[in-house]
Amino acid sequence: MPQTDLRVIKTLKQIDNALLTLLSDMPFEKITVEQLCQMALVNRSTFYKYYKNKFDLMDQYLTRTLTDFREQMDVAFINASSDNIHHLVYQKNFEKTLQFLYKHKKAYLLLWDLPLETPVFSRMVQVVHNNILEKLTAPSAQDDRLTPYIDLYARLFASDMMTLVRWWFRYEGQVSCKDVQTLMVNDMKQGMFRTFRQYVEG
Repeated sequence: MPQTDLRVIKTLKQIDNALLTLLSDMPFEKITVEQLCQMALVNRSTFYKYYKNKFDLMDQYLTRTLTDFREQMDVAFINASSDNIHHLVYQKNFEKTLQFLYKHKKAYLLLWDLPLETPVFSRMVQVVHNNILEKLTAPSAQDDRLTPYIDLYARLFASDMMTLVRWWFRYEGQVSCKDVQTLMVNDMKQGMFRTFRQYVEG
């Protein structure tokens, strides 16, 4: 159930920030509730009011993060269809998505490196895939023969998009948000090989 009390929201945000700060210095296994409380400037009773333990905190934080990401993907691909895949509105939505992803860069980079059974990065790729697949197969009933190819496109696009974002975060000093948007659009319009040749051949 979403919290609406501003004081509660502030407290939960402090705990989230404490988790991220500690994760940047040490593996999750070594983080203690005491350290989280000290970093968040809350007492233990406040922490246990919202979380059973540090594992519950991590589970809830990941759930919130992936939910926010999924909602952003709903916006990003709301206009997705086989007819308007290159449409300007679609491209503008992708631009907003890049801005959203960049805003959460610090958290994503930490979460992507967590040694989880199902890595966060893989979960995000799956979210993008599912979103595109849902949009491209609805609302009109597609020919069943197209289903495998729609699934393939969704998988390739999701992997391409998230790999591009991860690459962008690595080379942020050399690659702008606009560069990433251009790369993605060119990939969509003319394919990866032709896009790459443009850069290496000048």
